[in-house]
Amino acid sequence: MSQEKLLSPKELGALVGLSTAQIRALMNDGRLEFVEITPKTRLLTMTGWERFQKRATKLRWDERERDGSVPSVN
Repeated sequence: MSQEKLLSPKELGALVGLSTAQIRALMNDGRLEFVEITPKTRLLTMTGWERFQKRATKLRWDERERDGSVPSVN
């Protein structure tokens, strides 16, 4: 069984181009999942980041219609 690498907020932020404060804010408001090792030590995974990205990515209405994810009304 392969385990995914756990990353600090600073490490994840550096990988994805966000500040440590932005990563922590996403964690604090429940939008970015983390593993709580101790109350002060919370670590993240790239899989968690990818799930966050998928949930947070929004398409404009015309783009959703064009890609077929929303049926067009004629």
